[in-house]
Amino acid sequence: MPNQSFPSLVVVVALLLAVCVTTEPSAQVPSEDTLKAAFVSKFPQFVEWPPEALTGRATIELCVASPDPFGTDLRDMTAGSSVAGVPVAVRTVDDRSDVSGCHLLFVPARSGSSQRLLAAASMRPILTVGDDSQFLDDGGMVALKVVGGRVHFEIDANTARRAGLRISSQLLRLADAVRGGGA
Repeated sequence: MPNQSFPSLVVVVALLLAVCVTTEPSAQVPSEDTLKAAFVSKFPQFVEWPPEALTGRATIELCVASPDPFGTDLRDMTAGSSVAGVPVAVRTVDDRSDVSGCHLLFVPARSGSSQRLLAAASMRPILTVGDDSQFLDDGGMVALKVVGGRVHFEIDANTARRAGLRISSQLLRLADAVRGGGA
């Protein structure tokens, strides 16, 4: 999205903390998958796609490869949200041919088709996010992991750049590690 202003880092971090922190002693601690869904739901706010990825599109598509670890969490977190005025939609993908309309593709570690999906997304402007320990080595862009109840992530900026994506410097600063400098 050309000339898109990225959201304030403080606002987004506050929103993520609100999801992760409970105030009632009896409240349940969010699951790892719920924590990951919170991050996935916010990542599109920090990405600039090339204009052709958005032309004629009614929604920003967040795709989740089967088996979907988020249940309804990601859909609930994105309900009514938009990125630069474009509504966000969530859908599950089962096959590499399903990724063509995605803007973000989450590939869970337990997905048996990780390699095929990453290959299908590799030269398209699709932000690929996963939680496998080898995700970046396999060609992914953002690798998530939960340590001590907190989500950490690493970014491969070179892979994002090759796909035509620009990742906000704000998100790059939050990453534990960034391969290849800024996107």
